[in-house]
Amino acid sequence: MPSPPPDTSFLILPWAAISYLRSKNRQYPKWTYRQALTNTILKVGLHKYISLKRPPSVSLKPGFERKRFILIEPAGPELYSGITLDEKTKPEAVGATWYPKRPSSDFTIPEDQHIVLHLHGGSYISGDGRTVSCHSIAKHFLSYTPSRYVLCLQYRLAGTPNGRFPAQLQDAISAYLYLLDTLHIPASQIILSGDSAGANLALGLLRYITQSQNSSLLHAPKCTWLFSPWTNIPEARSSEAWNSSPNYKTEYVPASFPAWGATLVLRDLEITKSVEEHVSPIKHPFVLPSPMLVVTGGKEVLCEENQELVRIFKKLPQNEGLVDLFVSESTPHDLFMIAWIMGFKKEARECAEKAGDFVKKFSS
Repeated sequence: MPSPPPDTSFLILPWAAISYLRSKNRQYPKWTYRQALTNTILKVGLHKYISLKRPPSVSLKPGFERKRFILIEPAGPELYSGITLDEKTKPEAVGATWYPKRPSSDFTIPEDQHIVLHLHGGSYISGDGRTVSCHSIAKHFLSYTPSRYVLCLQYRLAGTPNGRFPAQLQDAISAYLYLLDTLHIPASQIILSGDSAGANLALGLLRYITQSQNSSLLHAPKCTWLFSPWTNIPEARSSEAWNSSPNYKTEYVPASFPAWGATLVLRDLEITKSVEEHVSPIKHPFVLPSPMLVVTGGKEVLCEENQELVRIFKKLPQNEGLVDLFVSESTPHDLFMIAWIMGFKKEARECAEKAGDFVKKFSS
C-alpha cells in the first residue's frame, strides 16, 4: 500500500501570520490578531494530531494531581442496566480529579453550594479531567457559580482497548453514584456538567437517570450545564456536514477530529434505537427530570445544532420553563477550553456567570 501524501497543512501558518495583520482578512473581522492566528494554529495542530493516529495514554496513577486524584470503583451491577449492558464493554475502575482540593472525609456543603460533576470534551479521544485538561473550566465554576467543589471525571477514551460505547456512560454512572452513595451528597446539590463530547455524555447520563429501573437510587441532579454539546455522533463520521457549515471558517476544530472520535467510539456498534437515543440526542428529546442550560458559541460549527437541540426539548410540554440557551456570539467551540489560548477571558467569565445565574434561578 502506498504511503499517504505528507501533511502540508502547517504551511498555511506563515501566510496566516502575515494576512491576519489586516482585520478584513481574519476569519471574523471583529477578532483580534491573536484570536485569528491561534484559531488557525489550533486547527492545523488538531488535524496533525489526528493524522498521527496515536492511541491515547491514560493513567490511573495520581501523578501531578497527587491527593486530588481518586479512583472510583464500579457501583453494584444492579445499577447498570439497559443500554449499559454490553458483552464487550464492562464497568471498570475510573479516575477523577478534585478541584480546588480533595474534600475531607467529614466534609459538609452549605445548602446554597454545590458539587459539579464535570465530563470533559475532546471528541472522546483526548482529555482526562486532570489539571492541564480541566483547570480552566474548574476555576471558572469555582469563581463564578455557587460551587464548592468540582469533580472532573477521567472516563475511558475511545482510542483505548475498552473505550467503545457504552464505556463512557458506565464511567459517568459510576462517578455519579460515587457522589450519591459514597460521599452521600444529596442529588439536589449536584450539578451535572459537560463540554463538547462530555456534554453529549452528560445528556446521556441524564437520559439514563430518567429511564433507570432504579429511580429510587438514581435521583436527578440539581440541573445540567451543556457547553457546546456534540449531539449527533454518527453523522460526524463523515466530514461533509462539518465542512459545509457556514461557521467552518471561524471554527478551530477540523472535521477530521470529530470524525475520528466518532469512528472510534462507535466502532462496530449497531446503531439501534436505544443506542441512537444516546449518541444522537438531537433526534430523541425526552422529558427532563431537572433544568438544563445549553451554552454555545456563535462562531462554532455546532451553534445551529445546539440551538435546534434547545428547540426540540422545549417542544415537549413537560419541559416548559426548564430549558435555557445562551449564545456567546463571537466565540468558537468549547469556549472554556480555549479562552486562555485565544484571548476570550471576558467571554468565558460571562458564560460561567450565566451558568451560575441559571442555578440561582432554580434555587429561590
